Amino acid sequence: MREEKRLQRALKMGGGELRDFFDRENYWLVEWTSGTGEHHTSAIAKNDLTVMSAGICLSGLDKDFDLHSLVGVVENR
Repeated sequence: MREEKRLQRALKMGGGELRDFFDRENYWLVEWTSGTGEHHTSAIAKNDLTVMSAGICLSGLDKDFDLHSLVGVVENR
């Protein structure tokens, strides 16, 4: 439950909404919706919520973002 709240908070800060998440060994597979209603799936590091794989092309810069900043990137803010 604590992990879910942590993911919800990070997404909400960026303007997104958590749909679901799946626990993997070192990361969470997070299904979320942007503020514009687009559905996304991203791999997010458990320790600091950095993006391991955004689910969109970020030209290899995925790890430069965390979960809450990813929402803005997806929405081109």
